[in-house]
Amino acid sequence: MAISATMVRDLREKTGAGIMECKTALAEASGDLEKAIEVLRKRGLKTAEKKAGRTAADGVVAAWISPGRDAGALVEVNCETDFVARTDNFTGLTRALVSLVGQDSAAASDLNVLLTQALNGKPVAELVKDFIGSLGENIVVRRAARLAIPQGAKGVVTSYLHAGGKIGVLVEVRCASDKVARGEDLGRLAKELALQICSAEPAYVTRDQVPAEILEKEREILRAQPDVQGKPAAIQDKIIQGRLEKFFMERCLVDQLFIRDPEGKQKIRDVLKATEKSLGEPITVAGFARFRLGEGIERHAAG
Repeated sequence: MAISATMVRDLREKTGAGIMECKTALAEASGDLEKAIEVLRKRGLKTAEKKAGRTAADGVVAAWISPGRDAGALVEVNCETDFVARTDNFTGLTRALVSLVGQDSAAASDLNVLLTQALNGKPVAELVKDFIGSLGENIVVRRAARLAIPQGAKGVVTSYLHAGGKIGVLVEVRCASDKVARGEDLGRLAKELALQICSAEPAYVTRDQVPAEILEKEREILRAQPDVQGKPAAIQDKIIQGRLEKFFMERCLVDQLFIRDPEGKQKIRDVLKATEKSLGEPITVAGFARFRLGEGIERHAAG
């Protein structure tokens, strides 16, 4: 049977395998797409261990939010190329994984637990190995996060995905009543905060959360700057404290300037206070997670 370019394209879109691999598999399967996928999987399983050592820095960040908006999850799953990241098989895997994480707090806090959980009748680790074989690339479940409103508390969890899953954000906002938790205003605020976190990259919600060792290291850096050295200790401390304020404005969410304020004067803490006044009850940001695809992975140039 003649193998057409369309058949090869369809198989590539389904599996992400190479052109020649697809042609050979289709020929062996007499043009049957599903059988060709099985052929690729069977061949791939033999080479999955070799592929597992290759750098996987592409992929996608996927998000999941519960129907009641009281829990949410993020998962970063890596592969080697954007081509594979856009295949139906890969995106289906990421959706299934993030849903699993969203409904299992243990899987979110420990990847080893996640890899042992059952998904489509197999442990996640075995399922990923199958996908390595069928897609022809290394696949890594890199990290996961889950936020949930505790029992007895009120609030909402919201997600935001930027650029088709290149950046993912999860944010948990607490309030005092069911009415506000279910209302549009709190949901709108949470979405604005998610956009802020995506764009401004805070590391902490408040300055109280900055570890003492991080602050001390920052003070050492500031004290070593040429325009600080040589000045009296009291003056040095004043300069350092002033520059630490800039550090807090960059790293702490509530101290950041609100990116949607056209005048550039309003801070996130001001936005929260205005919302509290409008809704008539306390509003707090309980936590957030931000994943940037491939963050910290060393990419190796071809050749």
